Amino acid sequence: MVPTVRSAIMIGVYEVAVLLDREEELFSSLALAALLIALFWPGVIMDISFQLSFLAVLFILWGLRKLQQWWPAEQRDGLLPQERGWLRRRLRPMGLYLAVPVLATIGTGPMIAHHFGHLSMAGFLANPVVVPLIGFVVVPLGLLIGLFSLLSPSLALIFVWLAEPLLSVVFRLVRFFSTLPGANIAVPIPNFFEVTMLYLIILSCLLLRRRAHVLLLIGGLLILTAGEGAYWWRQRWNRKELRVTHLSVGHGDAAVVEFPGSRVLLIDAGGTATGEFDTGDSIVAPFLRSRKILKVDYILLTHPRVDHYGGMRTIVEEFAPLEFWSGRSPARTLRFEDLDEAVERSGIKRMVVSSADPCRSIDPVTLCFLSPAGDNSGESSVVLRLTFGRVNLLFAGDIEKREERFLLQAGADLSSAVLKVPRHGSMTASTEEFVAAVRPRLAIFSVGHRNRFGLPRKEVIARYLEAGSEILRTDQDGAIVIETDGKKIRYRTYGSGKKGEVVPGAD
Repeated sequence: MVPTVRSAIMIGVYEVAVLLDREEELFSSLALAALLIALFWPGVIMDISFQLSFLAVLFILWGLRKLQQWWPAEQRDGLLPQERGWLRRRLRPMGLYLAVPVLATIGTGPMIAHHFGHLSMAGFLANPVVVPLIGFVVVPLGLLIGLFSLLSPSLALIFVWLAEPLLSVVFRLVRFFSTLPGANIAVPIPNFFEVTMLYLIILSCLLLRRRAHVLLLIGGLLILTAGEGAYWWRQRWNRKELRVTHLSVGHGDAAVVEFPGSRVLLIDAGGTATGEFDTGDSIVAPFLRSRKILKVDYILLTHPRVDHYGGMRTIVEEFAPLEFWSGRSPARTLRFEDLDEAVERSGIKRMVVSSADPCRSIDPVTLCFLSPAGDNSGESSVVLRLTFGRVNLLFAGDIEKREERFLLQAGADLSSAVLKVPRHGSMTASTEEFVAAVRPRLAIFSVGHRNRFGLPRKEVIARYLEAGSEILRTDQDGAIVIETDGKKIRYRTYGSGKKGEVVPGAD
């Protein structure tokens, strides 16, 4: 309803401008329409559809005006009629028409990439075909159907009979264009600074008239962009530190491990019981793209429960992982079968991990699987310990008291500076013996805000506080970032703004 009223306001403002003989003042009309819409809905400026609508219209108008200046119609008025060929007379209007989807894509591209992490090149081909068909045929037929349904329903049926095959043609065209290469391109999500740089480069081409000024401004902006690119080159491809981000995915687990160098491991991807909200598509994938990560090398499923694998299918299909790690026992649900089929289709190498496997090195980080046992065929959770220099990080998954006792009896080295607390802080895990063996400096609880299980339990939190741990929670602190050079650990949170530094082994 709101987009319809917004469109009606924009059309109404333009009609008033025509009546007042002010139709040439397009930018003033656009600004007035934006002001009127903001008066009705004060927070609309933050609405994505509002931003994209006005950016598209603004850049189409602005770009066409510039193109008309660069390619004036009167430049061939001196030619004799016989010198004016059919092609020459129609080349300019055709060029301006084809420029509309290009200008709309240029104007909205940075913002679309920022909000969605995807771009579509199919619009360059689809819009010149689909938009006229809808605007000049389908929409008028729809208006006639609405009119005659009130005046003469039998006559309205004739227009319905005409519109139905046309709509089928439109749907087929849209489906065809959506299957073309480039119809949906995943791109790194630009941050606010990068979006600003992109728009400044575009606006400099439209605003500045002197070529020297344009080249000077673009050159300066390109230098800033190159600096930003160098920063991300180091962050993405030449990292010196180990970085772990525990994402806030509600009541579930999801952690992104960025190894020194460029390789990436995703540990779980959250998930909801109903499946109506895809944590992989809405949380994990946007975060990865914001970090300029378009490929995940490894995926680890620690436990075959939906709050661990519910968001994984999107990552499998869109981030081309090389290996999929999991325990021996799969989940017996349709959603897990869908994930299993996606893994098979993608040709990803599957690995069943256990404590019997030798430790693996992703230089210079050592990965050791402490659980499940090699002969375990139940639903025991995977436990992973990362070692980088003097720093150990333990991902305890969903182990319970029984698995904790097994680890202690097996003599596993559990001491770790950072612990992803098992079972989201439930009383069924985190025994006093386990907490004493790990003795973490940072205890991270991955829990949902006001979850129906009442987790984490106060008694569990008290155990970690008594062990000298600092408590970090995704429900209160948001995403939690851990960075270490192998000697010290720095942490910060997105939600609460907490940050600090700890040294493993220091009291």
